[in-house]
Amino acid sequence: MMRGHIFPVSVLFFLSGAMIASAQGPAAESAESPQPKYTHTETVVVTAPGEFRDEQELKTATLIEEAPGTSPIKALQELPSVNYQAADPYGSYEWAVRITVRGFYQNQLGFTLDDIPLGDMSYGNWNGLHISRAIMDENLGRVVMSQGTGSLETASNSNLGGTVQFYSADPSDARSFTVEQSFGSFKGFRTVARYESGLLGGKTKLYLAAVRQDTDKWKGAGPIGQNYWQFNAKIVHYFGSKGVLTGFLNTSDRREVDYLDVSKAYVGVIGYNADNYGIWSESVQAANACQGIGTYPGAVNNLTADQDPCDAGYYGGGGLRRDIIGGVTYKTALTDKLTWKSTIYGHGNDGIGLWFAPTAEFGSTFYGAILQMTGSPIAMRSSEYGIQRGGFLSSLSYETGRNKLEGGGWFEKEHFTLARRFYPTGAAFPIQSLSAFPNHPFYTQWAYDFDINVYQLHLQDQFKVNDKLAVAAGFKTIETSEDGTLAAFDTPVFSGATADGFAQGSLTSGKPILPQFGANYKINKENEIFADAAYNVQAYEAGGNGFGNAPWGTNQVGFNALKHSLKPESSWTEEAGYRYTSSQVTAQANYFHVNFSNRLLALAQGSGIAGNPSLLTNVGGVTTDGVDVAATIQIHSNFSLYNGLTFSRSTYDSNVTAYPTVNGVVVPTTYLIAGKFALDAPEVLYKTQLGYHNKGFFSQIDADYMSKRYYSYDNTGSVDGRFLSDFSAGYEHAQAGIFQNLKLQLNVSNLFSNKYYSTIDSNGTPVSDPTGAWDTLQVGSPRTFIGKLSVRF
Repeated sequence: MMRGHIFPVSVLFFLSGAMIASAQGPAAESAESPQPKYTHTETVVVTAPGEFRDEQELKTATLIEEAPGTSPIKALQELPSVNYQAADPYGSYEWAVRITVRGFYQNQLGFTLDDIPLGDMSYGNWNGLHISRAIMDENLGRVVMSQGTGSLETASNSNLGGTVQFYSADPSDARSFTVEQSFGSFKGFRTVARYESGLLGGKTKLYLAAVRQDTDKWKGAGPIGQNYWQFNAKIVHYFGSKGVLTGFLNTSDRREVDYLDVSKAYVGVIGYNADNYGIWSESVQAANACQGIGTYPGAVNNLTADQDPCDAGYYGGGGLRRDIIGGVTYKTALTDKLTWKSTIYGHGNDGIGLWFAPTAEFGSTFYGAILQMTGSPIAMRSSEYGIQRGGFLSSLSYETGRNKLEGGGWFEKEHFTLARRFYPTGAAFPIQSLSAFPNHPFYTQWAYDFDINVYQLHLQDQFKVNDKLAVAAGFKTIETSEDGTLAAFDTPVFSGATADGFAQGSLTSGKPILPQFGANYKINKENEIFADAAYNVQAYEAGGNGFGNAPWGTNQVGFNALKHSLKPESSWTEEAGYRYTSSQVTAQANYFHVNFSNRLLALAQGSGIAGNPSLLTNVGGVTTDGVDVAATIQIHSNFSLYNGLTFSRSTYDSNVTAYPTVNGVVVPTTYLIAGKFALDAPEVLYKTQLGYHNKGFFSQIDADYMSKRYYSYDNTGSVDGRFLSDFSAGYEHAQAGIFQNLKLQLNVSNLFSNKYYSTIDSNGTPVSDPTGAWDTLQVGSPRTFIGKLSVRF
């Protein structure tokens, strides 16, 4: 088993020691994170004048009006070009929550928290963790998103299509203790406690915060509880008037039970609320029926063979994640023109994904052998993760009246482990739990160890030509080296596995020169135009057989061939826009063009639960062209109106030839996808929000429309467009008796309780799905109420 992959204790002592030992020096203004260049009271989006790229910022006032427990990813849905999806009301169910931006998936964007890399933020994250585990949403200060080129200095080896930079809030100068209690639909219950030390000795301040959240799934039966707890701590210490040291240490323990991946056929036959059985006797009945013995329970028996009734329900599935992440940053003004900033960080993760799988999914031999061994036609299948990583970032910035020269580097070393194992169940009861790490597997299909090193250097210069024109140019150098070693595999009678059936070896990706250019021209005080372009590359994904887009998900012969022909994914992005900034209006219009090259996709060869190997294929290029427009208008001293509209078109440049094996014979197959729409890339996105703020009272209603999306390469599989609306209202009183602050808030998601398909591609990507039988969809959650009471002493 892969247990105990937790952040090394010695590094934890170093982090906590560095945060405590440096608490000395006179007070100074915080230099930790730059303040936005422009703020507009009570608006949704802040566009930053003077920027060379399309960039928006969500500030604290916007983030805290989201429903308690909502993932910060959900807040990004307000921004132009962002396609947000989730299967739960909070956007925290990681299997289903995701965003796509301008044709790029979530794992092709770059994410950081206080400059520390979060990896590609995919479900089976091989180099980081999800933002919902990295920090409590109550402790976020702001989020900055660049939909196109992204910042050169961002520590990421996955940002083909832009960056999302999260920043934690600083501790307050005033001492306080805050308690928040939330209740909601589906037995939602969330408790938050936060202690602020206030400014100690005029130079040090810190906070300690903790949260516990429990809720049921909105559909399903049996074991359906979701829960997690988190602890966050942050300290800020000032050194005179020139330096500031910050440190944070965050932990998370999350347990979530999966929603069933559905197909359009499932929804049509067994209903919108179809989910895993959750009842052991029904699960055993279904597992035997999968082998052709007896019938399926209930309406599942009405599915035809080509609609895959075997995948239409299991006893259950779930994900367990334990994380600890910390970092220390020191920033100082070395001279009046030269600034130095350095960060050291570490992260440890212990995770597992669990499924109670019908053994017939893996063939009759597997079914018979496991039935004889355990008496049960079901086995618990696991994907087990372990991450231990640490890194260092450092940069220097030299600024004069006309120039800002900045450069720096990032290094990260990681040990990543990944295994696929099976655990026994019983004929009468499951034995295993969805809320605990299992013990004593009877079969290790494979287990991998990866040693990964990342090196990145960047240099950029911003030059003010005159009072109107500024230009920028720079580049970064990045290299990711990955060495995958097969640590273990079993060869029981039902597998016949050999070492040559698994891939081992090293791959290196990156580019010595990744340029970026930009320009900004101020027409006058309120109007400006900008343009930028950038070249980016993505590292190969680490993983084993049937795991994502990993090159190691094949046999040794296949890997050796890939090693000489594989090219990393890359992108060339261009954008140009107009920006308007006044006291009443902030607006931006933007045109973008993206050439995405060497796109690597694992073409699914069978059901995801069965662990069938996917075929890693270079599907050529994708071209994206589009326009997005966003504007926030202060229509009254109390009312603000935001609108965002995106038109884009992402299409495949060429057909794809793959070489699947059918009955032991390689059958070359050409897929006619040239000119077809890229997966999960809607042509139209529209967002609107009306907000009201007056003397402590706030309210807003927002809505967004998303057009048709495709989930198969040939575009035969698609889901219709959908329209959703959310509502929130609250009241905040600065002084209420013994309380320094009292706040009441109500949030309603999916206000009209619309039924729709949310996440697509949750269980592999079919080449074609004309009958709607591929179970790779999630449906959206119904109307959900969440109320919160917060008091501060």
